[in-house]
Amino acid sequence: MKSSTLLVLDFDGVICDSIDECFVSSWTAYHELYRKSGPARFPSQARSDFAGLRPFIRTGEDFLLIQEMLAFGTSVHDQDGFDEAARKAGAGKMKLFRELYYQARTALLQEDRDSWLAMNRVYPHMVAAFSLLLPAAPFCILSTKKPSFIAETLAACDIKVPGQRILFSDREPKLETVERLLREGGFEAAFFVEDQIDAIRGNRNPRIQVRLATWGYVRQEWLTPPLAVPIITPRGFLDLVEKEYGPP
Repeated sequence: MKSSTLLVLDFDGVICDSIDECFVSSWTAYHELYRKSGPARFPSQARSDFAGLRPFIRTGEDFLLIQEMLAFGTSVHDQDGFDEAARKAGAGKMKLFRELYYQARTALLQEDRDSWLAMNRVYPHMVAAFSLLLPAAPFCILSTKKPSFIAETLAACDIKVPGQRILFSDREPKLETVERLLREGGFEAAFFVEDQIDAIRGNRNPRIQVRLATWGYVRQEWLTPPLAVPIITPRGFLDLVEKEYGPP
């Protein structure tokens, strides 16, 4: 093993551009399963409005919260506003949103696997990175997306990641999970690449180097100084992988 540094990667917005699938799955879950009615077609503006709110997503149920905001014309402009909307919705409603979202996503995958996979595009520079990371480099995927969906998406690109390397991030903050992985795996350090700024902001562990993926679902103000979180570009990510995990 060339590197004793663990590489931890978020999935949506870091490995995979899944915004179309998330839009369709959450639209179906909200309008067909939750409201049991709604437009037969997606309004042309809905997809772009959805994309504008996508950076605020923390977990799967939040996608239905976006659909509800769009349905009722509710607007938020920052993470605090979005989180407040989730609190007002209440734990019971958000739990139902979560269940319906995964129900719709599973049904879409089972009914039309090819179309579902076509809406989940692995970024080209990540395909190149996996050719260096597999099979032996120390890395894992840490995501709020269920591992089965991640495995399906990667397998369609002929990227075969062992199941034990795909970790489901449920309620434990991701930085705490990375610290635990360091302890349990005996690694000297970790790189953690995310596109949700709050998942990495506030890191105080000198053994963990965090990076905000500029190609992900990020807001422009997250990339504008003064910003306390280091960023990484697609080229910068490939350089990191080649240096740390490529052939000697």
